[in-house]
Amino acid sequence: MKILLLNYEFPPIGGGAGMATYCLAEALANLGHAVDVLTSGRAGDSPVESHNGFSTFRVRSLRKGVHDSGLRGAVTYMGFGLPKLNALIRRGRYDIFHYFFSLPTGLFTLLPGGWNGKPYIISLRGSDVPGYDPFNSKLTFLHKLLKPVNKRIWERSKYVVAVTNSLKELALQSAPGMQIRVIPNGVDTDLFKPSGDVRKGRSDFHLICVSRLVKRKGIEQILSAMAGLRSENIRLSIVGSGNYEDALRKKCFDLSLTSVVDFKGFCPREELPELYAKSDAFILTSRSEAFGNVFAEAMSCGLPVIGADIGGIPDLIKEQNGILVKPGDIDGIKNAIIKLKDSQQLREQMGRASRDIIMKNHRWSKITEKFLELYLS
Repeated sequence: MKILLLNYEFPPIGGGAGMATYCLAEALANLGHAVDVLTSGRAGDSPVESHNGFSTFRVRSLRKGVHDSGLRGAVTYMGFGLPKLNALIRRGRYDIFHYFFSLPTGLFTLLPGGWNGKPYIISLRGSDVPGYDPFNSKLTFLHKLLKPVNKRIWERSKYVVAVTNSLKELALQSAPGMQIRVIPNGVDTDLFKPSGDVRKGRSDFHLICVSRLVKRKGIEQILSAMAGLRSENIRLSIVGSGNYEDALRKKCFDLSLTSVVDFKGFCPREELPELYAKSDAFILTSRSEAFGNVFAEAMSCGLPVIGADIGGIPDLIKEQNGILVKPGDIDGIKNAIIKLKDSQQLREQMGRASRDIIMKNHRWSKITEKFLELYLS
């Protein structure tokens, strides 16, 4: 097959959806399919990139930052992407178009061009579904404004795919009766895997949080919990960057946590397994989360996980591999941390269960097969 994947996010731009696009493209190419990706680029990025068996075509996007598109970033991706999409279609016929995010990417399906009337798949990722992020007033307004447009994009697709069951149920509130499949993200289980026990002999308990540093990720709640645990010999590494970093650093200073909280900044994906290996547990208490790639990657490395009981997180965190807390429950976060800190045996049991869940349900080979079934049907 000849497949075109479209996503306004692609590494190093964006987060989990961009990485999912990369991994799916790579897996499809490894199976012998011809794959192109149309995505965003920054000033200085090469307009054409060759990866492991597939090609990426980047167009200019005036984003707020690497992890923050903003309305301007989305609109400019569409504007610069339109002529490039026409050019790609003139080069050859695609059998299927796969759009990550119905908004903004899926808007291409409503614009005139050689792709009109061609079969396409929409992958719902979270921010493209009304009601996903009630903390973002601009996004909420745009969803109200574009609800009929968004629904039409879904209705005209060959398939609509949600990344979690909770996101499917949320989408159905806007489009009752819509047939929506659920296909989760995969994990590179060869890169993200358990390593030797580098934690042996260490007296402190080390938590790791990997995330975009934006408000909806709820990292300030973890800091509030840490403030009540200063006497427990607990350390926290925060890995990532974003527009909320200054506020988090200030909160850390105000709570006198600078000696036990380490802001590590952005970390290349291939270096994350080493950081997971040095940690005892993963924690992220998001206020909203469609899937949470970082949970799956930490689990694949054999870590127990603490997360908020919201969105798609309960699809990954079960009783046997982690602890769910109510969003905003500071005491619940503290109790979860202490529970894991006090029992190495529990951490080891949960860590093994985490790896088993990923190997059973989230290997990219298995996820790719599910998408191929849709492409070929």
